[in-house]
Amino acid sequence: MKTLKNLLVSTLLVLGLFACKTQKLDVQTQTVSVATDKPQSVYVNGEKLHYIIQGSGEPLIFIHGTVGDYRVWIPRVEEYSKNFEVIAYSRRYAYPNKKVFDQTADYSPRIHADDLYALIKKLGFKKVNLVGHSYGAFTALTMALDHPELVKSLVLGEPPASSLLENSSSGKASFNQFKKHYIQPAGEAFSTGENEKGVESFLKGVMGDDFSINQVPPKVKQRWMDNLPEVSGVTTVKWELPLEMSKIKELEIPVLLLMGDQSPAWFGEIIKELHRSLPQSELITIENSSHGLYFENPQACDKAITEFLSRN
Repeated sequence: MKTLKNLLVSTLLVLGLFACKTQKLDVQTQTVSVATDKPQSVYVNGEKLHYIIQGSGEPLIFIHGTVGDYRVWIPRVEEYSKNFEVIAYSRRYAYPNKKVFDQTADYSPRIHADDLYALIKKLGFKKVNLVGHSYGAFTALTMALDHPELVKSLVLGEPPASSLLENSSSGKASFNQFKKHYIQPAGEAFSTGENEKGVESFLKGVMGDDFSINQVPPKVKQRWMDNLPEVSGVTTVKWELPLEMSKIKELEIPVLLLMGDQSPAWFGEIIKELHRSLPQSELITIENSSHGLYFENPQACDKAITEFLSRN
């Protein structure tokens, strides 16, 4: 039987969507100098978004997944800020932004892509490098397809862009099983107020059926519970966003694609389709990792990202 990862790190690292797999995480012991308890804020599209910023150089924006917020990137900020102006922000619905679940709200990447565009313009950046994980990667890709002139390079860690599974029968089958056995039960739990059960079902879909939320350190679990609105939204409200393949094939931007060697099949099929379609893409498989990627094997991810950024 798999053992639960040791998720408690010195900065209380919390995994983004769709979290991580049940293997041991390295404990982060570095000291981070950013004022993580006092993020800055900016209003975009009627919402107040919080972010941290450190360093100088080309802008490098980190975008978290569901169940996460800007805090998941804290262990990455210090090192990358030596060469870049690093920004890590909390997407709409995430801590410490306004967090209210609304059945009528938009939980698709569309609204997050529009927010990201507005954030870049508000911060006065002409061109940025984007690093996204899961739903954050979906957000980054969507924004880049809309506004390629703003993006210098793009790092995508397993975006759940399910419309790209159209030509993969195994990928579609894997994704449908994920929705049936994990997303649907999670949504049912949230609808009856069983929030921890809902989060647990959602995370089982990528962490394995032996995962139990009660095994997680309390402070880490609280970080997950801080971000309930979006996970509630993506399990009860339609969130999938079809992407235009013609735009993907015309995206003349260097793209690094990251996939875990133990990730669910549908993530791998999406990444492979992107690799086939994007004009300037590189694909790297992260060993000993599932969907957690940046958090399960940070050394391998940092090496791949650093080398990619240095070339582009």
